Amino acid sequence: MKHSRNRRQGNQAGFSLIEVMVSILVLVIVMGAVFSQINQVQAKAKTESMKLDLTQESREFVDQFVRDLHMSGYPISKLYQNATGQTDGNVAVGLVFASPISLRFEGDVYGDGNVYSVLYSYVAKDNADPNCPCLRRSVVKKKPNVDVAYSDGDLALGGKPGQDLPQYFTEVQNVIDPQGMAQGLFTYFQGDGTAVNVGSCTVSSGALVCPGIDIDSSSATIQLIDAIKVNLNTRSKQFDPITGQPAVNSVTTIAELEN
Repeated sequence: MKHSRNRRQGNQAGFSLIEVMVSILVLVIVMGAVFSQINQVQAKAKTESMKLDLTQESREFVDQFVRDLHMSGYPISKLYQNATGQTDGNVAVGLVFASPISLRFEGDVYGDGNVYSVLYSYVAKDNADPNCPCLRRSVVKKKPNVDVAYSDGDLALGGKPGQDLPQYFTEVQNVIDPQGMAQGLFTYFQGDGTAVNVGSCTVSSGALVCPGIDIDSSSATIQLIDAIKVNLNTRSKQFDPITGQPAVNSVTTIAELEN
């Protein structure tokens, strides 16, 4: 009787080594599937976060552009009896320069009674800024009664009456080079939707050159422009963990010249 009891206890001693190994294998497979799903969720969350950052930066910049442009040309010369034109510090002449990658205009953009010269300009390369190509915004007070001339001859930067050298405080970083795209950063339209030709761009020594038009030499064409479309395409320096490619974002809007 004693020998039989010991044999029964031995038969109930626990799992065999094979059973334990099978259990561990099943557990590893299940945990692998769980962690794979977690990694996918984290990768998707990171991707959406990257896209959100790109969208917010571009959208805020474009919204600022629309607000600025709505104040272009205000205050107008009709508000003053003795307005002296382009060099008058109290009068905004509106659009001063236009090209596919930059534009400059005057207006009371801060609503403080002062006229400012506003420049939006694409910068392909800046050794001091590794985040370029970028689109920059400059706002400087209009320089009254001064016909400023610059040796570099860049009409986007200045060289027109009342226009001072730019001071950049805001930019959208990592802008996709507009070279070869169907539309430039800026496109211009008449009130009926007809496109206004502000000149084309060429590549010189590897740099994108867009001469554009200005208020002095092309006043009639400048006056045709009633709306401006901005096409802003940016590319993140971080790689999308799902596609393995940099995240890309595009923001497009049209702003009307109110004055």
